[in-house]
Amino acid sequence: MSKNKQRKTKPVRKRPIPESLQGQVYLDPRYDTGFKELFDSESALKDFLDGVLQLEGDDKIKNLTFTFDKTITMRSARSKKVILDIFATTGTGRFIDIEMQKAEHDFFTDRAVLYKAFLIIKGKQEMERTKEFQALPRDIRESKRYELPETVSIWICDFDLSGSRDDEYIDEWALYSRNALKNGSAAPVFGKNKYIMISLPKFKKSESEVSGSVDAWLYLLNHAGDGKELPHFGNEILEEALERIRVDNADDELLTRQEKDMVTREEIDTIIASGIRRGTEKACAEACAKASAEGLAKGLAEGRAEGRAEGIDILESLGVPANLIEKARKIVAEKLQDELK
Repeated sequence: MSKNKQRKTKPVRKRPIPESLQGQVYLDPRYDTGFKELFDSESALKDFLDGVLQLEGDDKIKNLTFTFDKTITMRSARSKKVILDIFATTGTGRFIDIEMQKAEHDFFTDRAVLYKAFLIIKGKQEMERTKEFQALPRDIRESKRYELPETVSIWICDFDLSGSRDDEYIDEWALYSRNALKNGSAAPVFGKNKYIMISLPKFKKSESEVSGSVDAWLYLLNHAGDGKELPHFGNEILEEALERIRVDNADDELLTRQEKDMVTREEIDTIIASGIRRGTEKACAEACAKASAEGLAKGLAEGRAEGRAEGIDILESLGVPANLIEKARKIVAEKLQDELK
């Protein structure tokens, strides 16, 4: 750490570190609270974005503003809204949304496109509110009624994205012409509309293989939850980010929020496992009473099915989000099919 920088003062806590975080060096940034704490710095966001967008020299982001949990509402017959994890605006008028997506779910691509639609509308509104735009003559403003700003949606996904090889952890989506692609042109039709899709499970580089700021940030995102000290690869911005998510530097409120994020998802597996155990124990008791090997095998399978169904019911009663419950249902169905083969 630079001699000119001071390590964050350790907070005075009134409560012990939550059990789920004991033994951890850092908050896991794949969860909402840790993710936002990691990037709660203009320098961190600029370093990450310059790398992801492959900006060099004079093209690098000079300044930007950002906010967390930005709510954007679209007024129509029935109002709709989305909440962006990180909404950032660069000094050159580029609008950026950064999303950390922990769980895979149906209609994921639809969701990414919907978020981009809201981002484009928000960017258009913000662009037309700028002093520079308002200072233009009226006829020039009218001629720009359909002009859109550059918008970039960055999705950091903690699951595999289809359509890429195992070693391709970053993909870019854009609007292309089918005929142009057929004729050998890979240039997008509309270059100001861009999606950067990152699949963390496909980033498998070791510490010695990390090269550049993008690799360093992805390595951190993948391994901060491992419970070990991490290298900062000679990047002072990354070093400061690591200090922000260090468990020893977190106050009671931050730890509580992180624990809540983790329980929301991890409890799903625990609840289903508990349901299976209870159902299995019940089936064993009934099958053993029948003293039949065939009855025991059948009873075990039925017990697991009953237990998993019980686990789903518990998830619903706890108010777990519908998309996670649906994923749990699919897992249950797949496991049941395997056991009945």
